[in-house]
Amino acid sequence: ITNPLLAREDVINFPNFWACGTSTSVSVPCMFSRHGRAGKADAAKREDNALDVLARTGVSILWRDNNSDSKGVALRVAYENFRSPQMNPVCDEVECRDEGMLHGLQDYIDAQKGDILIVLHQMGNHGPAYYKRYPKAFERFTPACKTNDLGSCTSAEIHNAYDNAILYTDYFLSKVIELLKKNDDRFETAMFYVSDHGESLGEYGVYLHGMPYGIAPTAQKHVPAVAWLGKHMK
Repeated sequence: ITNPLLAREDVINFPNFWACGTSTSVSVPCMFSRHGRAGKADAAKREDNALDVLARTGVSILWRDNNSDSKGVALRVAYENFRSPQMNPVCDEVECRDEGMLHGLQDYIDAQKGDILIVLHQMGNHGPAYYKRYPKAFERFTPACKTNDLGSCTSAEIHNAYDNAILYTDYFLSKVIELLKKNDDRFETAMFYVSDHGESLGEYGVYLHGMPYGIAPTAQKHVPAVAWLGKHMK
């Protein structure tokens, strides 16, 4: 219901994927580190990560961000901030949208030689303001919680707002696949999507994310992960 566009694509679902941590500041560096969960969050600033290694082998790396930032991962590669209208052409009165990160991306691809890795760091479903994470056209589940104070909303309202944000991510990922298909004759194209952490939506009275990993509920650690492979990758 919340992924109608991806359901039309030949995507691979990874149902048993678990986050490195329960917050962006911990998980994002971990995802690109050789240390895994045993590493420290600030290690990305002090030593090479996967992007640094790939860049040295000649891969063109671009990090586009519509979230907080790369948490040190993209310090030594090309980085573009899409959290303002100066870079992001898809902004409304609420916030700049993830879709805007695709603007001009074909021009970037055309200007590169060899292999390319592009990281699109979404705002996604980041709480507590789930209702701000999607344009009005994606408010299909109603009534939706329209406040940061989740305690003042019913469980159904919170879930509706969250599901609307998932609908928008479904749309965004379908646009990513559309771009990759346009380049399928020139490149071995592929998309890998994974969330950096999960989210508690009121189960057992717990909301949001960021709890210590050892006691965090499954909802904050069990994350979605899907892949799409172009015709040369199958």
